[in-house]
Amino acid sequence: MIRLHFNRPGNRTGRPPTTWLLDVPIFTVCPNCTFTPHEALRYVGSRYGYVGGFTCTQCRAKVSITDGDCRPPVRFTADTPGQPQVSFIYEDVYRLTWADLERAAELTRTPLIPPGEKGDVDVEAALRALEAEIARLNLPHASAPLPDGVTWVPLLLRAWLDALHTLGA
Repeated sequence: MIRLHFNRPGNRTGRPPTTWLLDVPIFTVCPNCTFTPHEALRYVGSRYGYVGGFTCTQCRAKVSITDGDCRPPVRFTADTPGQPQVSFIYEDVYRLTWADLERAAELTRTPLIPPGEKGDVDVEAALRALEAEIARLNLPHASAPLPDGVTWVPLLLRAWLDALHTLGA
């Protein structure tokens, strides 16, 4: 199960709408050497912005996972002495941003973000809507390219990325 929260603050705050990960599998990858064990950790928030970290078993880079104290973005960062810091944002890699959800809704002609100011998005239901549209259009499934340095993502998220790519999003 993947839980994705949204916040549509409206005009009174002036902030743009956002999505953030609540309960989702996150892969561990070293952005420095791209070593990726094919197992996912469960992201369920942080403690004062620190999600966790590890030392890469291949290149010894120190890797940290942080967020905005249980708010987006969830950032993966690798620090290796003498080299520039490398990082990426899970919401961008997984394509679970507000813009991605709006684009998927356009493609499927299905509202994927429930009405209201705040709430949760059912990513599995959104994926089913994308797959139904692919079947309706009788499109062959296409594998989505992953960003540089990312070699593996959890299966459900891989299906999400492939479905978006197949539909041209």
